[in-house]
Amino acid sequence: MTAEQKAATAATSSTAAKPTPDQGTDWIICRVCGYIEEAKYRDQPCPACGFPPTVWMDYKPRRINPRREKLLDFHFHPIAVHFPIVATVASFLVPVIALLIPSISNVLFSAISLAAMILPLLVIIGGISGYFGSKLRYKTGTSKIPKAKIYLTIIYFILSCAQAYIAIADGVNADNAWIMIVLGLVASFFAAKLGKMGSYLFAGRFGPYTAG
Repeated sequence: MTAEQKAATAATSSTAAKPTPDQGTDWIICRVCGYIEEAKYRDQPCPACGFPPTVWMDYKPRRINPRREKLLDFHFHPIAVHFPIVATVASFLVPVIALLIPSISNVLFSAISLAAMILPLLVIIGGISGYFGSKLRYKTGTSKIPKAKIYLTIIYFILSCAQAYIAIADGVNADNAWIMIVLGLVASFFAAKLGKMGSYLFAGRFGPYTAG
């Protein structure tokens, strides 16, 4: 095979392969919502927020090891953190509803007791997946923001254990509902703080949102 034929074959293979930043694909990013897309779609509205094509700007992704990129593409952490967040928010909303509507309180208290019992496990899974996600993406889990997230996760876990203890010891009921509500509100604050710090890790503190 001649040098020209080899070059042509390589070019064809590169075109047929799935485009990645490592293959020199041009990328654009939405200045409104931060959505990243291939540059060939520059003339189309952003598929995430719907703003017109004028929101696009050039974007050059950070190179990352292909093996780590494949693991990150599973999105373990973004998926895992949704479960404890939902359970935590429910831990104060459901008791409030139960107190307001006594006719269904037994069902609601039983449901939130079960959710509270497994909440610590969900927090652990979310915390571990976040730590390994940080190691995969940044090769460290102990820099400033990841370390702060570890401390906040520990506090979040302690609060979830307190809720689980109430659920296991007495079951959530009208007598201890307000304790569960207060714990749920405080835990939700820490969950929200963790989510906000996670967004900093994903897109930077300001990221594309102030790029234009």
